[in-house]
Amino acid sequence: MGNISQLHTESVYFHHGLDCRRTDAYALHCHPFYELFYFVEGEASYLVEGVDYVPQPHSLLLISPNVFHGVKVESDRPYERFAVHFDPAILPAEERALLLSPFHDADGPDDIYFTDADRFGMRDYFEQLMSCTGMSDDIRDLSLRIRLAALLSQLLHMRRTVHRAEGEERPRQTVERIIGYLNAHIAEDVSLDELSARFFVSKHHLNKIFRKATGTTVGNYVIHKRVALARQLMMQGETASAASLNAGFGHYSSFFRAYRNIFGHAPTERVSMQMGGDEQAAGSASGDLAGDMANTRI
Repeated sequence: MGNISQLHTESVYFHHGLDCRRTDAYALHCHPFYELFYFVEGEASYLVEGVDYVPQPHSLLLISPNVFHGVKVESDRPYERFAVHFDPAILPAEERALLLSPFHDADGPDDIYFTDADRFGMRDYFEQLMSCTGMSDDIRDLSLRIRLAALLSQLLHMRRTVHRAEGEERPRQTVERIIGYLNAHIAEDVSLDELSARFFVSKHHLNKIFRKATGTTVGNYVIHKRVALARQLMMQGETASAASLNAGFGHYSSFFRAYRNIFGHAPTERVSMQMGGDEQAAGSASGDLAGDMANTRI
């Protein structure tokens, strides 16, 4: 890759690069440094831990230490970018955790990629780093620390601003996708670990956004949906035992307790009772399922 300008110290490597030659494969690697890419123009794609990013002009990509990543130039059009790799030790110890939080608080692929970074003047911060190249060593090292901290503080401001604007919509979209997946696989074994990996969100955050959007936990949602499915199957003529298995309950005893807690009676009693009575029972028992969760995945 060609360099318009570069700077290399013990703690920081910065380069402003321009290439005009297509590459056939990703230049995959990992290293123990933090890294920021500012994409200016061209046709390129970045692969980060198996997730493919096709950056738009003036977008920003964050790479954490020891993350497997690489870039592939997709055409012979000019591909221009800024990149900075840095050792966190260059940052003031009392400010380090805050300045690095955009890297560590990322819950999924969308949290490390930002479009419209020019709206926050991010290119100017990279160019300020570039202007350190002509300085004497002592002034250069001081300027790098100050200007890198300024870049990261602006990144933190950008991230918080973007999340305030999109924070309600994005979790809602994630929850809708999770609910769609659960409904399509309600009779199958599904775990929080599997959901966390599938939707790129930590288990803690998954439970938090799910409860906020639905008013209940993932596990309680699954229990209610499985009981409803089993009840429908029984009304269609299946035995309670067969219906419980076909609805995803591994043990009839778990199904029996869940059904009784929700509807207020055993599954073999009054299956065809009027909806109003069952709804009243379900409302009074919706929070009583914690004891059955140990026997059900999720």
